[in-house]
Amino acid sequence: MTRLFRHILLGATLLLPLSAWADLKNLTLDRAIEMALENDPRIEDQLANVARAQALIERVAGEGGVRMSANLFAGIAPKAGDGLFDNGSNTCRAGEDCTLRDDAYKFDQGFTITTGLTASLIKPLYTFGKLENYGRAADLNRTVSEAEVSVVRGETFKTVHRAYYGYLAARDTRRMLEGVLRQISSRRDDMQNAADEGRMSMSDLYAVDTGIGDLKRYIAKAESIEAIALDGLKTIIGVPIFEEISVADRQLRPVAMPEGSLHEFSEKALTDRPEMRMAQNGLAAMHYYVQARKADRMPNLYAGLVGGGVYTPGRDRLRNPYINQPLNNGFFTPVIGLQWEFNPGVMRANISEAEADMQSVVAQARLAQMGIPFQVSEAFHQALGLQQQIQALDEARTAARRWMISSFMDYQAGLIDGNGMAEAVRANTETQAEYLQAVNDFNMAVTELAVATGDYPQ
Repeated sequence: MTRLFRHILLGATLLLPLSAWADLKNLTLDRAIEMALENDPRIEDQLANVARAQALIERVAGEGGVRMSANLFAGIAPKAGDGLFDNGSNTCRAGEDCTLRDDAYKFDQGFTITTGLTASLIKPLYTFGKLENYGRAADLNRTVSEAEVSVVRGETFKTVHRAYYGYLAARDTRRMLEGVLRQISSRRDDMQNAADEGRMSMSDLYAVDTGIGDLKRYIAKAESIEAIALDGLKTIIGVPIFEEISVADRQLRPVAMPEGSLHEFSEKALTDRPEMRMAQNGLAAMHYYVQARKADRMPNLYAGLVGGGVYTPGRDRLRNPYINQPLNNGFFTPVIGLQWEFNPGVMRANISEAEADMQSVVAQARLAQMGIPFQVSEAFHQALGLQQQIQALDEARTAARRWMISSFMDYQAGLIDGNGMAEAVRANTETQAEYLQAVNDFNMAVTELAVATGDYPQ
């Protein structure tokens, strides 16, 4: 029985407290699964990864859109007037001294404020495959993230079953032990009288009392595990710990064994398991990512508009095509060009990193193809073996119960001593507990088989 209690305790796995609240009576397993899938924060966390993957898709799409940049600035510049030449004029007449001024960096005429604006509007026309491959990789990455959500939902699916069946197993174990205790306790006074009259040895009475003490100890342990399992179930489905709930199942029963052969289950798993979608789409995504990294070596063809201007009060604006006045000037022109961002060492490293990542994804895909059939096989054979155990234990517990009842009558008739009756009680108790454990294990094996084949709410 110790193994059963340990198994039930593991089944009472607790999740972080949830804020959702529900007041449910006669809670069914299906309803508990539905509530847990709505409230599990692990699923919400994974959905955030899907949102991030969608944001990456939008970012790649944005890289192919129009880009605008602008820079508005203000500063200080020296004033300048009185023409281009030393004679204070912008023209040079014959016979005059036409020496160009050289006081550009002198501040004899004081300071003024200069303002300027540079702006560009660029649209990529062709990226030699960069945007296309990054875009396909981003789309597939979102599909992988969605499959990861399904994987987490599978874990929630199992956790609900574990807590629900764990509670039923603990509750039914407690009820069975209490029933045995009532039967023994109802005969305790008769045994005491028999011992006082010499019709029963004191050692037999002590053996019975020891059994009663053990039953009380196991009942106390079952009660605590039952409470933990129920609180765990509340937490999983989003019900406050101190809220009262009750489950619909009146007792723990073995579920139906799914129909199908091991080969059929394996084929279904390789088709329906989210891990297979993750492997396939992840591999395709890495292929496009590698191609995109290789395309980074190529330029981007673009077209756009480029312009700018600077205005400085107190400085003349020159219109001479050979002389530029950078502090009082402006321009605007359409452009078409090629843009490179070329760093050979970094590019080679990026390509090598992408290829290494792709090799890792290939290995993970192979591992999924090899491991998933084994997971299906393990769950399938465990379920079959436990189903046979349940059938055998069902017959054994019926016989053990009859043995215990008949031992009470045989003891009263003087046909057996107290040790014989205690042995029958012990055998009945252990057989009943092992049956409940086998049913719990079988139901969880069927649950594992459902998750292994992808047969759960994804």
